[in-house]
Amino acid sequence: MKTEYRLLIGALKVFHDFTDNQTKRVFTYNYNAPGFSELLAKYPIQEVAGNGSEIEKALNLLNWCSKNVLHGGDAKDVEFIPKTSLDILNYAYQKGRENGVYCRLQAIVFTECCLALGIKSRILHCLPFSPYDFDTHVVSIVWTDSLKKWIMLDPGNHRYFMDENHTILSPMEIRERLANDEYLKCNVQDDNYQYYMAKNLFYFKSLQNNTFGSDLCDGQETIYCIPKGFNVLERETAYCEYAIKNCPPHLVSDWERALDEFKKRTGFIHMSADLFFA
Repeated sequence: MKTEYRLLIGALKVFHDFTDNQTKRVFTYNYNAPGFSELLAKYPIQEVAGNGSEIEKALNLLNWCSKNVLHGGDAKDVEFIPKTSLDILNYAYQKGRENGVYCRLQAIVFTECCLALGIKSRILHCLPFSPYDFDTHVVSIVWTDSLKKWIMLDPGNHRYFMDENHTILSPMEIRERLANDEYLKCNVQDDNYQYYMAKNLFYFKSLQNNTFGSDLCDGQETIYCIPKGFNVLERETAYCEYAIKNCPPHLVSDWERALDEFKKRTGFIHMSADLFFA
């Protein structure tokens, strides 16, 4: 694994420039969507978060979400669950791995719990370089006024990275430290997690509008943050072609539709890291 890890952080080192900017988009955050009132009424989110700082509240929610909405691996198809925190909690809350879900749904729960309490948060898709890698990862980022930056929190694994001073790091800070083979401390000692994120922090994407049921909102835009010189359209097209050849037969038509959509595109909306994580 050591050789593979060196290759992964080497790719982060070579593709380090995120200054390329296509156009500016403004991310929006709606803290007053109707679904949040029902979420707060049904689940003890305010009590769990407590009355501490925004970071303390976020860490309390991270712990609660990670313990009560478990990861289910790939054993069960849960695509029937509407992608809202309330629907996911209704299915998975305190029901063990039998009703486990995958990382994106765990991130939806945590992110929407934060938004319901007025904590600025959004879902972050972390993606690998290789188009032959089915395993991507989804986490959450939370804005902290005290640190004047986004911090990356992973509700699927109950993990986050810190520096030498125990300050929680942003996605780009983690990526840079990995690329330079510098000090990183995980809240739980886990070398496999550092390897896993070295693989999945090559580029990023987020939805533009963040609210209750963001995935279900009409007119959503996906905003990318990609290193300069990386052809994301070529990568996504190759990914679909690989999936068609290697996925279960009942999913082939879905990947064929996705491939057709990518072939119609001429590009993606992408922003520099400074703007994407502003």
